[in-house]
Amino acid sequence: MPICCPSTTNWHHMPDSNKNQALDNIKEIFALEVSNDYIKKALGKNWRDHKSTLKKQYFKKDISLE
Repeated sequence: MPICCPSTTNWHHMPDSNKNQALDNIKEIFALEVSNDYIKKALGKNWRDHKSTLKKQYFKKDISLE
């Protein structure tokens, strides 16, 4: 089940149900001894990093003033 909302561009606007589903998926795979808030913050940072990478790859880089 994908956790992504194509229309959501900001992690803070992501529905809590999607965030909780991502958290549950991570808990199933990994035995972590950190708080849920820490995991959600890490997910938010990875979300922003991924958006940044996509922008760098697919938006025009060389724009001249001419």
